[in-house]
Amino acid sequence: MPPPLGRPDHRPQVRYSPDLGKLICERIAGGQSEASLGREPGMPSVQAIYKWRNREPDFAQAYETARDQARRERLERDREEDAARRWRAALKPRKDGRGGSVSIFSDALGETICARVAGGETVLAIGADPDMPCASTIYHWVREDEDFREAYLRAKAVAADILADAALEIALESTAATVTADALRIRTIRWTAAMLAPKKYGARRALAPQEAMEHPPVALVFDQEEGADEPAAERDWWSEPG
Repeated sequence: MPPPLGRPDHRPQVRYSPDLGKLICERIAGGQSEASLGREPGMPSVQAIYKWRNREPDFAQAYETARDQARRERLERDREEDAARRWRAALKPRKDGRGGSVSIFSDALGETICARVAGGETVLAIGADPDMPCASTIYHWVREDEDFREAYLRAKAVAADILADAALEIALESTAATVTADALRIRTIRWTAAMLAPKKYGARRALAPQEAMEHPPVALVFDQEEGADEPAAERDWWSEPG
């Protein structure tokens, strides 16, 4: 294949070296394009990079690896930007003729929303449904309506149990090929469940020494005769015969 077309480069010719090839790969992996790299003093042109790739096998392999890394990072940035865009769109009130101060809230609609939340569905996903109010409206109802807020919190507690079951299913179905991605999913699900039901799924905090001294454990003694000064010695179940 012929080298890429472009204007003839009248600058002094740049010779290939392993250090220069390593620097080029690092710049390409960082997201810099070949064209912008070729415009810098001391750097080869696009045509020279193409020739080096055909002539130097080690450079060609490192160059392809750098391009793959840059491509993966670019896709990851695009996914994050798309997620942020969807988040903003979900929180933005829809222009569907429901403007003004008239509320469409009803007990039946609130029960439907809470049922979907209890099933593990997020408010953003519910708000994306054309038949449902947008996410910002649902959050507004949670803040303003006390009865709906209590039902919403109960639904979130049920969702925590569903998330815990989902994490278990992911762990049981995990394979050697998916264990890395599954570990991230499980950590995220566990964190979400701990936020929804901290008393049930949150990490238990150990008492500090000072707190332990202020709140000593209460010893419960059973089968002790009345008036005895000292409790009966605990039986060694491991060394004494039954």
